[in-house]
Amino acid sequence: MAASSAPSCEIRRVVVHFYPAGLKGGAHPCEQQFFGRRGKPVKKMRFVPAEKAFSIAKAMQGTKGCTVSVI
Repeated sequence: MAASSAPSCEIRRVVVHFYPAGLKGGAHPCEQQFFGRRGKPVKKMRFVPAEKAFSIAKAMQGTKGCTVSVI
């Protein structure tokens, strides 16, 4: 019997949602910023190796007024 494993992806995307008013919620405006391989903001959503994506997200975690997503 083969062992089942969860699907995994070697590349991800990093998105940071900024809330200019400081309040998170559906009714409040949100700005999205995408991050590239070097950990710097880019205009388009880019693929990043999973390890690098999670390290960027960990560095951004805890910043006030934002939410970090690794897709």
